[in-house]
Amino acid sequence: MNETPRTPLKRRLLWFAALWAGGVAVLGLVALLVKAALPM
Repeated sequence: MNETPRTPLKRRLLWFAALWAGGVAVLGLVALLVKAALPM
């Protein structure tokens, strides 16, 4: 990869948004599994 000393802010924000969305998706999936596994 051609990296410059100063990383573009847009790319960093994109990476942060992608990681945040992935984390939220994983947390939602775990919550659904727990809710389905636990007897109401």
